[in-house]
Amino acid sequence: MVAMSPTARELSSGSSSFAVPGKLAVLACPPALCPHLEFTVSGVLSSPVSLTWTAQPGMPGFLFAGLEWRASPATAGRVASALRRLGHVTFETVEGPSPGCDAERYSYTPELGLHRAAIAANGDVVVGEAALRALLERGEARETLSRGLHRLLGTAWDDVLEPLRRGAHGAPVTWLRRTG
Repeated sequence: MVAMSPTARELSSGSSSFAVPGKLAVLACPPALCPHLEFTVSGVLSSPVSLTWTAQPGMPGFLFAGLEWRASPATAGRVASALRRLGHVTFETVEGPSPGCDAERYSYTPELGLHRAAIAANGDVVVGEAALRALLERGEARETLSRGLHRLLGTAWDDVLEPLRRGAHGAPVTWLRRTG
């Protein structure tokens, strides 16, 4: 995750008295949906959002934009839930850790749907014991275990998103300085 702007203002919303950093990378959005995406994110963050859009070389005809914020915990999940309803948008949103909660990443492609993963401090996907035990109980076949582990790790999402991530390097990021 990219470091947050030192001037970003923390907010206190909901029952939380602290803010956590969050980042949205819109990896591929059709130009016609850009205003709708900004409106949707503005609604979730309760603050106007105007993104800087650039061409996505990994998917000609689509645009890329980035946004960083500080907001109450679970904001990334709310952003992901709202954006997936737009349909033809490919994105990732990441939220830093908060007391009692790991960092998390939501990845979405129209073809694969939404994937959520807990993220360790070094960026690795963290798979919990309960998920591993459930996978082991479902089947003992090596293929079943392998498919299940790849699903838990989000391998299919990474395979689709990695070329778009590379294409977006150097693109501008919008800093949200005030929410709420």
